[in-house]
Amino acid sequence: MRTKRMTALVAAAITAATLFNAPVAQAEEVGSPTAASAADGRLHAYHGFDYKNYCGSWEGNSSHWGSCRNTTSSLWNNGYPGNLDDVRVYWGLNHSGAHRGVRNGMAFANLSHWYFDADTGAGSGQTLNNNISSHMWINL
Repeated sequence: MRTKRMTALVAAAITAATLFNAPVAQAEEVGSPTAASAADGRLHAYHGFDYKNYCGSWEGNSSHWGSCRNTTSSLWNNGYPGNLDDVRVYWGLNHSGAHRGVRNGMAFANLSHWYFDADTGAGSGQTLNNNISSHMWINL
């Protein structure tokens, strides 16, 4: 009897998590640059290398990456081609410090291989890995 009750509780918990845990469902639905998906107008950030452990995405500018700040190891600009389709990522909050451009459609599976541009402010020359705080959509 106890095993049946435990099985029923686990099944109910899984059902509740599936129905009410939007971030988990969102993370499973999000594509990656290796998937055949159309542009969605968003910049996608992942905690892990190779687009693993989805962190979040933005359609517009962000002056503070929240829980993705300084924890991102891969990045994908899946913006719509056209005006303001490139992204400039920043070392500091509020679009401050060193920056690096990420052209439309570009994806970086391992941000430890990419660096902020030289002579662009605090953080210049540092790796992008676990070091991005904000971004802005621009034309490069």
